[in-house]
Amino acid sequence: MKAKRHIPFRFQLSEYDCVPTTISNAIAYLYERHEVPPEVLQRIYLYTLDGVGRRGTAGRGSSDESVRLLAEWLRQFTTKTFRIGTEFLTGREVNLGRGNRIVECLNGGGVALCSITYDRGDWHYLLALRADDERLYFFDPYWRREIRAPGGHISSIRPAAEDGANVAIDRDWLDTASNRRRFCFGSWRNRDCLLLWRRR
Repeated sequence: MKAKRHIPFRFQLSEYDCVPTTISNAIAYLYERHEVPPEVLQRIYLYTLDGVGRRGTAGRGSSDESVRLLAEWLRQFTTKTFRIGTEFLTGREVNLGRGNRIVECLNGGGVALCSITYDRGDWHYLLALRADDERLYFFDPYWRREIRAPGGHISSIRPAAEDGANVAIDRDWLDTASNRRRFCFGSWRNRDCLLLWRRR
């Protein structure tokens, strides 16, 4: 298991900033602080939080298009200390079947920004850090005391694990193709996931 970085993971500052918070946490997991150019943080917040609320209020979440755009920029931006690989998965590419790209990335030292079902048709992003035969382990940037879920398929990790994981989700539950359960990948047409890893 990879050791947790010196900088602790951050929690969301609002109800809507799970994407920029999770991507920032991914960068903190993959790189040391002195290796991260300030342009990276600038672009994270420039491209995300592009959602618009019902009354035309800006900043109500982030679209998958903004995540794609940011992923492309991150992949092309390189310095002496910063080179990151990205791959954006959608639809049936987002699965936990044999040979899946998510677990392959995690086992190779990367992380995955995963979109999951949430409350009342909302979607939320978690940072996948590692996997075993039964579960995936995430950092959930939304601060809560505990997660309530039927059947014990989702559990809080208190205190957080060495790598920062604070939530564990059963693989079978996570891979459910339904938008009615919480903390699942959801229906095939709604699935998306961003893989990130450190390039040499």
